[in-house]
Amino acid sequence: MISKHHNNSKWEKRAGFTIFEAFISLILVSTAVSIAVPTLRVVNLQRKSINDQFLATTTLANLAERLNASETWNSLTPEKLDLYEEQITKSLSLKDPILTIDLIESPNSFAMKQVRIRLSWQNPYGELVDPLLLSLWFYQMESMK
Repeated sequence: MISKHHNNSKWEKRAGFTIFEAFISLILVSTAVSIAVPTLRVVNLQRKSINDQFLATTTLANLAERLNASETWNSLTPEKLDLYEEQITKSLSLKDPILTIDLIESPNSFAMKQVRIRLSWQNPYGELVDPLLLSLWFYQMESMK
């Protein structure tokens, strides 16, 4: 009686793999790794850029809220804003942050002051990013009569 499944093929008797197959596998794996590593580096740099942008935006929003809550038209001076500028610049974890806070008094209206905040820094590629700009307006309150 002859078995239906009896096949004398050399592939059925083989128990391992050849050096050539291992070499081809090594080439395929190294090619995949050589493509993946630079891609992961770019993804990591993009993630860092997004985190820096979020940090800068949050910092400016918090600074604006702090100025709004603690300062009035009468208390705003360039010297006081310089103190805020020093505090915030020291606390930022951005690469080479450039923060400027300017007080602009309107020549047309003596009852209005503008605080202009500008923040820039270097991205992970070493380029200076476009600055974030924020303006706050303070108005002199009319005295109650």
